[in-house]
Amino acid sequence: MKRSLLLIFFSLICLSAAASVIIDFFGVATCQECLEAEMMIDSLSYEVEEAVVVNKFMLNESKNQELKLKYARVYGVDESELDLYPMIFVGKDAFTPSNMRPDLLLESMMNYSQEERDIKLSEIETFGEDVSQRITDRYEQFSVFVVLGAGLIDGINPCAFVVLIFLVSYLYYVGRGRNEILVAGVFFAIGIFVAYLAMGTGLLGAVGYIESISRLFQLIFYPAMAVFTGVLAILSVVDFYRMRYKNKKAILELSPGLKKKTHEIIRKNARAKTIWIASLVTGILVSFVEFMCTGQVYLPTIVYIINSAGVSGRALGFLVTYNLGFTAPIIAITLVAYFSSSTKKIQEFMTSTQAAAKIKLLMGALFAVFFVIILNITLRTFNLI
Repeated sequence: MKRSLLLIFFSLICLSAAASVIIDFFGVATCQECLEAEMMIDSLSYEVEEAVVVNKFMLNESKNQELKLKYARVYGVDESELDLYPMIFVGKDAFTPSNMRPDLLLESMMNYSQEERDIKLSEIETFGEDVSQRITDRYEQFSVFVVLGAGLIDGINPCAFVVLIFLVSYLYYVGRGRNEILVAGVFFAIGIFVAYLAMGTGLLGAVGYIESISRLFQLIFYPAMAVFTGVLAILSVVDFYRMRYKNKKAILELSPGLKKKTHEIIRKNARAKTIWIASLVTGILVSFVEFMCTGQVYLPTIVYIINSAGVSGRALGFLVTYNLGFTAPIIAITLVAYFSSSTKKIQEFMTSTQAAAKIKLLMGALFAVFFVIILNITLRTFNLI
């Protein structure tokens, strides 16, 4: 981390030799205020005789979040504004949303002193406080519970849970012993975990990258995600009503064709001699089939992670947390099967209309939470709040 900071400061000093006014800009790609601040700087630059260079630091990268906090500390930004953006630094002056006025910014640009900026950069480079802990505390206070909760709820999603019950029941049917079922369950969970982590990492990187370079993508993607999660919340509540009071099938579930495909995969591998390899492969293959249903929860979770931690190592940690929650029910059922030699009661309970209806209601509440979060992001994207 220290080496990265030194490289950043070296590049900034090199730039300062080629331009008279250096502006350090910290912002977020989805922030309308950030876009307006960039336009303001661009407009004001025509009134400054010297050349103007803007160094942009996008806060979807954790290293830039830490750098922003170091800048803020050295420049004396008020504690209440440390988490705000955009944040702009010109010479010896710092600008946050509370004082980002064109006249003040222009005055700072007109009175810019490279010497004053170099003094600040030197202080930032030697800044001793560990600001990373503040970032960690802020993100993890709430985010871990949201992500872990989403994973657990998705793990008992009928789409995933019924497949698991079928696996254990079929292993009993073909004469597998308790130890073999324990091994099968554990490696099935590992297969699910690896596949979902891989898919989640791919989605995280793709969405995070496109979001960071395309304003049009933001304007389309976030409203679409808000509508998507809102519709899922409504349909989940409708499913609860249909199953609880009408005794009808759910709308949001695996199609008969996909159910048949998962059962075929399990039947094909359940009789294999090397049960751990077969179970690992089964978990991976079933994951890609199930994703058509369980991805309904995963994708909004990934959007939430991106807006909480950006595309960073911490975001990957959130994905691991989600998938630990997602696979926890698999391990639980495996242990029940190992110690009791039966999952019949659990199977009867989980496949009952009443239990499935309650899970649908729980998922409806989860989708409602994501709807509110993503709607808030959407409104900020369009500068409506």
